[in-house]
Amino acid sequence: MAKVIVGLEVGMGAVKAVELTHRKNGYQLRKLAKLEIPFEDYGPTEREKIIVKVIKDLINKYGINTRRVVSGVGGESVIVRRITLPLITEKEISQAVKWQAEEYIPYSMDQVYLGYHVLNQRFSQEKREEMAVILVGVKRETIEKHLWLLRQAGVSPKAIGVNTVSLFNVFQLSNLDETDGIAILEIGHSTTSIVLLDKGSPSLIRDVNLGGFHITETIAEKIGTSFATAEQIKQRYGLVTSNGSEGEVDLNDGLKELSTKEKVDKSLVDQVIKKSMEDLVEEIIHSFEYYASQREGRPIKKVVLSGGTAQLRNIDKFLSQELGLPVEIISPFAKITYESKKFQLDYLARVGPMFTVALGFALQEVKQI
Repeated sequence: MAKVIVGLEVGMGAVKAVELTHRKNGYQLRKLAKLEIPFEDYGPTEREKIIVKVIKDLINKYGINTRRVVSGVGGESVIVRRITLPLITEKEISQAVKWQAEEYIPYSMDQVYLGYHVLNQRFSQEKREEMAVILVGVKRETIEKHLWLLRQAGVSPKAIGVNTVSLFNVFQLSNLDETDGIAILEIGHSTTSIVLLDKGSPSLIRDVNLGGFHITETIAEKIGTSFATAEQIKQRYGLVTSNGSEGEVDLNDGLKELSTKEKVDKSLVDQVIKKSMEDLVEEIIHSFEYYASQREGRPIKKVVLSGGTAQLRNIDKFLSQELGLPVEIISPFAKITYESKKFQLDYLARVGPMFTVALGFALQEVKQI
């Protein structure tokens, strides 16, 4: 019998949902939903109320089944490590993961929830059969806050997963031919997730607290405009030049919230975005170099880009130049069927990258210990 799962991502800038039907021969897309979270300088309590309201509005507007939800968390309070265990039973894995966690998780074990995801089995050089496992540790306060938001919105989640693991779920579904030396970059609103793959499995996973919000904030500061207008400038023009010679942006040309006529040099927009991404590029390069220096590490050969910032004009070309690697934008719905009357191919190609994490939640659940 086919079952329906809703992947729900509650980010800092938007709430997104992907509803899938799980069938024996694959998956069918039923719904895509997204509502922005208004940006205002509210305190934590007021902002939580706003997020709860946005979740409720999304549920009501799109008819989301609140008892079919898999959601998840991300950020620096989430620790994800790949570990190797001897081939053992499912019951034994749980205990083994708890022992291993004390080495990798920088928090007291009573402060975290643990989870794991079995990747594969292989023979070591000593001909001993082993298994690769993703170890997940999340601070209890992070999980409990996320659950509180969902329950306040009337959502009873089936499971809570981790953003970075959900990225791997999507890549595993849609990229069966390329599995070695791949870096998945999910550049979201406030966090960038980095997942480095080797032999079809994640080898290094980390989150960096830099994302699209940082770009918008820098544009607003350097150009001297509101955050809302800066976001529109970013989305409309992106990285518009390679040599800074394309003239000016008329800020009244289709942009809202402007009381006076003013112009901004396109090359300035280009320079500001590039400057704002320097720290992120440095973190990405550091991750690549660290991984390559490890005993089993290898050079990264290609980057796959996802997240809302993947829609930024020419972002793939810019990152390719900075990293010295080919960069392609992910097509998360490539192996998922859908009704052509409900979803257009060009629409899914355009918005797909921003739904990658939510899709990953809809594909697979993470086991909790």
